[in-house]
Amino acid sequence: MSAYYRLIIRTLLTLLVIVTPLKVSAANQVVTLSNGEWPPFTSQDLAQQGFISEIVRQAFALQGYNVHYQFLPWARAYRYAESGRVDGSVIWTKTPHRLKTMLFSEPVFQHTYVFFYRAADNFNWREMSDLRGFRIGGSEGYSYGYEFDQAVKRGELNIDYVSSDILNLKKLQAKRIDLFPSDIQVGYYLLKQLFPELQAEQFKHHPKPIVEIETHVLFSKVDLTRGKLLQAAFNKGLQELRANGTYQKLVEQASLSYYSQTPHRN
Repeated sequence: MSAYYRLIIRTLLTLLVIVTPLKVSAANQVVTLSNGEWPPFTSQDLAQQGFISEIVRQAFALQGYNVHYQFLPWARAYRYAESGRVDGSVIWTKTPHRLKTMLFSEPVFQHTYVFFYRAADNFNWREMSDLRGFRIGGSEGYSYGYEFDQAVKRGELNIDYVSSDILNLKKLQAKRIDLFPSDIQVGYYLLKQLFPELQAEQFKHHPKPIVEIETHVLFSKVDLTRGKLLQAAFNKGLQELRANGTYQKLVEQASLSYYSQTPHRN
C-alpha cells in the first residue's frame, strides 16, 4: 500500500473518531416526553401544544436540549415513561406509587381541584364522608389528592372512571353522574369549548377545593443515570425561566380562567 493511500486511511479513521462522539452527543440532546390532552395546560391542538408544554420546552432549551412530545392517552403516557420507552412525561402529581417508580422535577404549576355539578342541584360538602351517595365521575390516570384517592381505594366513594374529562362533563350534563372533580381552569376551559354559553351556565363549581396540588415532569428510572441528568437539567432550566420572567409571561399569555387559585377558607 502506497504512502498516499495510508495517509488517506489514517485521515478517514481520525475523522471517524472525531465525528462519532459528536453524533452521539447530538442524539443525547433530544428529550422524548409523553404528553396528553389537558387543555389549557397541554394539548396537540393548542398553540405551542399548551403553555405548560412550552414552559417545559423552554426550560430544557436553556440547557441545550430539544423536546419531542408523544401525545398519548394519560394511562399509556405514564406506562411509556415508567417502562423507559420515553425519557419522561408531562405533567403529573405525586403519589406513593409514582414516587417509587419515577423521578420528579421541581414543581411546574399549582392546581386547584374542585367539584363541578349541575347548577340546578343542591350540592354542598365539607368532608369526604359527605360525598357518599353521590355518583362521581373520574378520568383514568388522574390523582385527585391523597385523601380522595384513599377514600376511593377503601370503597367509600361511588366513582366511575372514563378516558377523558370531556366524557365526564357530557355525563354530568346527561345526569349520568352528579359530580366531576377537575382542575378549575380545565373545567371552565372545557365548558366553554363544549357547550353554548347558556348551556355552560348550567354548571357550577363548589368553592371548597378538593385539593391544592402541584404538578411535575416525571423522568424514567430505567436508565437512572440519564434520568437524573435530565431531572437536574430541567430543574436548572426551570429556575432560570422563573428568574428571567419568561415563566410568568407564558402563564399570563395563556389567559387562564379568572377564577382564583387561592386556597378556600372555611
